Amino acid sequence: MYKSFSLARAYWQDGKNRKEIVLKLGVLSEEDAERWRITLKAFKNPNMSIGINQDNLIVMSNRAYLDVAVLLETWNLWGLNDVFDTKDDPSQREVSLSSLAAILSINRCIDPASKSQVSTWVRKTSLPLLQHVPAEEINASRIFRELASIEGCKDRLCRHLYEKMLERFPEAMKELFYDLSSTTFTGSRCLLVKWGHCKEGYENHIVLALIVNARGLPLYWEVLEGGTADATTISWLLAQLKEKFPSTIAIPTMVFDRGMVSEDNLTLLEESQTKYISAMDKNQLEGITKVDFMLFAQMTPDDVEDKISKHTDFIKLGDVNTYCKEIGVEGIRRYVLCFNVQLFKDQRKAREEQLEKLASFVSEQNRELLHAQKDRSKTATKEKFDTWLRRAGLQGFVNIELDEKYVPKKTTRMLKAILTYQGKASINESKKLEAGRLDGFWLLVTNHSEKKDGRFIQDTESVVRPYREKVVIESSFMDIKSFIEIAPVHVWKTEHVKAHYTICVLAHLLDRTISLALHAKPGRMTKEIVSHEKLYEEFAECRLNHTKTNPKQNSYRLTEPTEKHKELLERLGMRHLIGEAALKVLNVHQN
Repeated sequence: MYKSFSLARAYWQDGKNRKEIVLKLGVLSEEDAERWRITLKAFKNPNMSIGINQDNLIVMSNRAYLDVAVLLETWNLWGLNDVFDTKDDPSQREVSLSSLAAILSINRCIDPASKSQVSTWVRKTSLPLLQHVPAEEINASRIFRELASIEGCKDRLCRHLYEKMLERFPEAMKELFYDLSSTTFTGSRCLLVKWGHCKEGYENHIVLALIVNARGLPLYWEVLEGGTADATTISWLLAQLKEKFPSTIAIPTMVFDRGMVSEDNLTLLEESQTKYISAMDKNQLEGITKVDFMLFAQMTPDDVEDKISKHTDFIKLGDVNTYCKEIGVEGIRRYVLCFNVQLFKDQRKAREEQLEKLASFVSEQNRELLHAQKDRSKTATKEKFDTWLRRAGLQGFVNIELDEKYVPKKTTRMLKAILTYQGKASINESKKLEAGRLDGFWLLVTNHSEKKDGRFIQDTESVVRPYREKVVIESSFMDIKSFIEIAPVHVWKTEHVKAHYTICVLAHLLDRTISLALHAKPGRMTKEIVSHEKLYEEFAECRLNHTKTNPKQNSYRLTEPTEKHKELLERLGMRHLIGEAALKVLNVHQN
């Protein structure tokens, strides 16, 4: 038996409930009638869980969502779209430059791929939906064509980031950290590529320059020719900052490594009235300080803290590891002698480890020498041992003597004696003690030398702390080279190589912003997640499912977020990414 059904609209008129037939559905089975009831309830309550016949449910796609959505939200928080999409851009792009730059940057964070593979990767994510970009328009040809345009926005991008950081983190902008690194390059067609010594050995490489603030957030970068020496870039840096930030930037204190220190560079910085903090080479320590460091040579890792604390001319900084002594001011240059307990222990340990390797090396070389097939040269053999000692830093107190040895070799006609050698290492303990006299010490140089009422305006700790915090830029290069994977570089045109580095720096900006947010707000269930790597791994489980139900009704639903997902989003201030409004936008876009 079948019943006839209609859709009716209830309303109030003349103090009475009335209803109006909107649509006559006719005779329906109980199953069909129940489907209509469920559909009507779903319209009234979008969050309602609807029971659907499994045979009528088709999963159209399953895409990465929460990891890329968090990165895109971070991109938007920095207002980066405004940099790439300017009102005076006359081009009519099917895919906006900001969308393409965001996709390329997010790809480096999640799954670094060559530019030709990004188009395949992005189709497996929700980014085209989130950005309202047709996925088929994101292809390798468009990506390569727009790289030069992306790089053309770099100067504007750097100014934008500087102003944003000054507004959001003014304290972190008092010191800027500058450093160089290198990355290897396959091929030699790029004019920037040079063969030579770099951090990876002797390779074809380019040099990467980077400036970050005290929070490790990047605000200026450049690609330089391979082989560019650190010490030659200070004048270049000052010229760039003056040119790129003519009206907005008041150059703060520049913090850089000792590799960039030279007399010319320090003079240049002083003449430009740029404040700086750096360190001198170790071989300058004794000449500048006039300190007898043999007084410290007898310290050991076990008693170092007790003995250094007895030198009352050293003051202990806020932490337990660093002690400092003001040496004095020459002209406007101020020198501070610093001793770090942990550095001392590390250097002593490294020396002992090298001595252990020495025994193995000598033994291995002696075995090889016993199997010589022809007479060995004493000079060449000695040089091989001495080269190893120099590289290990042991040449000052270790000597290797060679003893002649004849080993028999049987030939087809006769038994022949081959002249070879055996090495024997000896350690001069007094010279070893002398070699360790500078362990743990370093000498800071700065032009923060102004005084008031006989005291430095910048006290000892305030000039030592920034140099000790230069690890932030070392961490930046580590993220760019290891996690974001700047190498291998799959492009060769100069502007494309520079654009690739710009994309990698923007990816690092997103990574660093997320890590800072996680550190700022610890979790309960997720307290172990304090880095962007672990966050992306956790969020990879929350995906966007595109489903279709008969008759041809499309919808997007999220994989059920876990409690850990929710807490992590709370820590980032992005709980709305799994809310009803976010899904509503996606569903409206689809239908």
